[in-house]
Amino acid sequence: MDWKPEHSVGIREIDDQHKKVIEIISRIEQSVKLQRGWREIVYDVVDLRVFAKSHFEFEEGLMRMFGYKEYTKHTGEHEHFFRKLTEIESKSVSNLVESELLKFLRDWLKNHILVEDKSYAEHILSGASILKATVPTLTSVKLTYITTPQVV
Repeated sequence: MDWKPEHSVGIREIDDQHKKVIEIISRIEQSVKLQRGWREIVYDVVDLRVFAKSHFEFEEGLMRMFGYKEYTKHTGEHEHFFRKLTEIESKSVSNLVESELLKFLRDWLKNHILVEDKSYAEHILSGASILKATVPTLTSVKLTYITTPQVV
């Protein structure tokens, strides 16, 4: 899998992160192609998991900051990514698992970048304003006091 111009969402930092995701997936593909075995592949899968977590947090921060209306749906897809990755990892070590992993990663990346990520990027690039953060005031916070029981 290689980076292509149509993968660009128009936000340089996100594009750079997507390039890194594609690079990791390409390493996984190469390991499968060279039949290095699951033990070798799992290191790249862990790398993908760690990088994807920080990438998704970055994306989600942008979506919250710019009030992206499809935030909940999009974050649900991020959660699905990790659930599916965990499901594949927990299966027995076999060629089926390796091909299932590659199919999932290719399909997910293609759909996620080309459809979902482009959608929130278009929202931001169309001139969306940064939303003001709402900080609770002391009067809006209900305080609960905990008392220690008294021994009689």
